[in-house]
Amino acid sequence: MVNFFEHQQQARRNTWLLVGLFIVAFTLIIIFVTAVVAIAFGVVDSTQQGDFTAEPSMLSWTAFFVGIGILLVMGVKWLQLRPGGHVVAESLGGVRLSPDTQDPVERRVQNVVEEMAIAANMPVPDVYILPNESAINAFAAGYQTRDAVIGLTKGSIETFSREELQAVVAHEFSHILNGDMRLNIRLISALAGILVVAHLGRMLLYSAHFSRGSRNRNNALPLLGIALIVIGSIGILFGNLIKSAVSRQREYLADAAAVQFTRHPDSLAGALKQIGARNNDDNSGSKVAHKNADQTAHLFFGEALSHWFGMMATHPPLEKRIKRIQPGWNGKFPEPRQAFSKTEEEQVASKPEPNALSRLAALALPALLLEQAHSPKQAPSLIQDLLFSHMEEGADTTEQGAGTKLSAAQILALVEIAVPALRQASDSERTQLFRELDSMGAQHRLFPWCLYQLLARQLLPRNHFSNKLGDKEAAETTITALEQAENGETPDLAKLSRALTTCRNWSPKAKARLVSQWLKTVQQDEIISETEQKLVATLCACIEVPLPDEMLT
Repeated sequence: MVNFFEHQQQARRNTWLLVGLFIVAFTLIIIFVTAVVAIAFGVVDSTQQGDFTAEPSMLSWTAFFVGIGILLVMGVKWLQLRPGGHVVAESLGGVRLSPDTQDPVERRVQNVVEEMAIAANMPVPDVYILPNESAINAFAAGYQTRDAVIGLTKGSIETFSREELQAVVAHEFSHILNGDMRLNIRLISALAGILVVAHLGRMLLYSAHFSRGSRNRNNALPLLGIALIVIGSIGILFGNLIKSAVSRQREYLADAAAVQFTRHPDSLAGALKQIGARNNDDNSGSKVAHKNADQTAHLFFGEALSHWFGMMATHPPLEKRIKRIQPGWNGKFPEPRQAFSKTEEEQVASKPEPNALSRLAALALPALLLEQAHSPKQAPSLIQDLLFSHMEEGADTTEQGAGTKLSAAQILALVEIAVPALRQASDSERTQLFRELDSMGAQHRLFPWCLYQLLARQLLPRNHFSNKLGDKEAAETTITALEQAENGETPDLAKLSRALTTCRNWSPKAKARLVSQWLKTVQQDEIISETEQKLVATLCACIEVPLPDEMLT
């Protein structure tokens, strides 16, 4: 399996490189804008001898206000996007799927996303469809896993076969696990800050045009407006070049990770070929028509915009992406086709093996419980019953209705699947659920408590978990908790909660070292029990890291 810790660390390095490049860009923009404004308003004057005189304090204040203006716009854009990926999806005209949808096409999409979430050991994200987009495309957006969404165009769900849809969703999940979503939001915010300079120039130009005083040859507004438009446009050009260069490399990485997830390169290659086929047919391909596509082009699976200049492309050429997956490809795209002619059952039956996504099918979750997990009305009571019944059983299995025995793996999967429905449940139902779950005391077993932590960190406000420990103490607390659980002892759950909050904000490399220590702890007796597997899985989910390869069985 792909090393997501290393790639998350690489994403962080790219972020700092990006920050450095944008700081240089912002500095140059501030210098040029300050010079233009200073000349326009007489802060800098020329003498008869040809020398220039300037007031340093006025120049400093001008630069200060220009810089503050750009940063304010960036901050406002960042705050707009910070609530979650749903903001991006809705800005593109996306419509959220109901977790309990009965529409066969929507149900197929929801099933595929759930399979991928279980394979990635993370709660199921909300799914959005772009109903007005006939092109083939998809995207992932959000700031953290708790607010991540997967978006698919209408064209993609009508065109892709089930295995191709799995590969595309796996590609988007790899963006989530690689830490690309936060990088993408920062890119959008940074470009918004640069764009404000050009917008200000247009406003000045228009105001000068409609002003009676615009004919006065001493009116500097038109020239100032033109200068700001030029500076802003150059800044946008170089900002987009930086964004595109980073995005192209992340797409290669996401393609490789998707192949590792699905174990079937032909599926991802087939999805890319269908984009190429549509390009040849009606030139729609992956192009997104929505007016906001220019701000979010780097989020998509395929190239969302047309570019006359190759370096502006946010994605590598289709041919290069396919060749990396299928080196023997002959370079010819197939005929466009509508693949959703098969039934869901036929597509499941034709699913290639081995497949990491078959983990959900192997769990054989009871149909009735799956239906309840998808229902915003029934999910809260289901989760409550699952956790309390497991706690009372005190074993690796839980009896759930009609004598059905559920393993810890099945309970974890149901909890992850129920997250979208819980998000859509009423506030009173969620409040009641967490009030009752929060009543679990120190006498309760670690696994149900970890599941509660997983849900709470997905659904409660971010500031609910703010208390932390020192880094060393946090690591030791988590390891001690695993050792105590193995010996049948009760950990200090309040301290463990603070430890998880601390570890959640660590760098990817630090998280990788911690997970490695967890594995050594549970492998001390050379046997990893099912309970130990699920404890490590839930702890990993709580600090937002993928499940280690050693735990994939």
